[in-house]
Amino acid sequence: MDEQGAADLGARFEALPTELRAHIFSTLLVRHVKWDVRHLMTCQRSMEKTTSGYIPPSHHDLPESENIYICAECGPVTHERNWRHAFERGYKVYESPWRSTWAPPQSNPFLCTICYDERWRSRPFPEPTNLPCLCARRKNLEVRLVCRQWNVEASEVFFSENTFAFDDSPMMGCFFSAIPQHWTALITKVSLLLPLWKEDDNESIPNTATIAASLSILDDLTWLRYLELDAKLLNKKETATALLECHISSLRQVRFVVECPYKEMYWREVEPPTYVWAELQNRHLLVGQFPEVVARSMKSQSTEMSSFSIEEEVERQRELYRLVQDDSELWGEPNKPSAMPSEDLDWTLFPDFDV
Repeated sequence: MDEQGAADLGARFEALPTELRAHIFSTLLVRHVKWDVRHLMTCQRSMEKTTSGYIPPSHHDLPESENIYICAECGPVTHERNWRHAFERGYKVYESPWRSTWAPPQSNPFLCTICYDERWRSRPFPEPTNLPCLCARRKNLEVRLVCRQWNVEASEVFFSENTFAFDDSPMMGCFFSAIPQHWTALITKVSLLLPLWKEDDNESIPNTATIAASLSILDDLTWLRYLELDAKLLNKKETATALLECHISSLRQVRFVVECPYKEMYWREVEPPTYVWAELQNRHLLVGQFPEVVARSMKSQSTEMSSFSIEEEVERQRELYRLVQDDSELWGEPNKPSAMPSEDLDWTLFPDFDV
């Protein structure tokens, strides 16, 4: 398309009503919460769990027949005088597919992505922690770079209509701190789930003081309406207290959820996982006195706290969480009323919330 044709197309787009342009940007930039993103049909790592941890890809792991990459730091060894000849023979420096499109260019073009990030790239910068593949990567973000007007209109849709989901609270704090305030003010939906935090594994339990400190960032989201939180946050005094200290008057709904309690039965043939976060696919809404009290407090509503101390409430909540995670109902015991499967909820009570 020539420049005149592109200019005419841009003028025709600008002539559209504002609501229609917003709908087009919504189609490009808005999607379901990332916990409900499915693997691509071509994904070769769809059987791996997100809880298995993230391993940085390296060109050393590629089959020898496909390895055409070199690096001045980690090899294969190539003398400086032979770099030009290596490039002429088809070799090139390895760039990780995980490197963000929006990352600043490398100042040293002779280092692979891993070596450059470890030794030279200024920190902090976003790093994946537990993703096995790139199926959940967002697309079409480049439409915000077309022009100033598109950036403003597309950003308003992107920040106001998406559910911003995090699996790590410090990362959530860093993200909101890095976003300009006029954009964070538009955010209406946030989800914070901790799939790597296992109650029965002390090594996986993060620093609760760090989590509690990062939760204070929620107070700055002035238009926040819907909040989905991991029920594990109620199992520790520090994090439960931090939530009780958050008061967001714009909040309409706070949901505490637990992972699906149904454990895998190896004697039964099951369908392969299709969701990137398969362990959060059928998460349950946790109901009870303490979750409701915390939710009301966060919404700046009056609460009737019992005479029990916060320590006693947290201890009872921890026991409730343990019972909800028990899969004994699969073996004939009556169902427990403490958790409600997502498919059994009346979603008319929760309008416009992507779960």
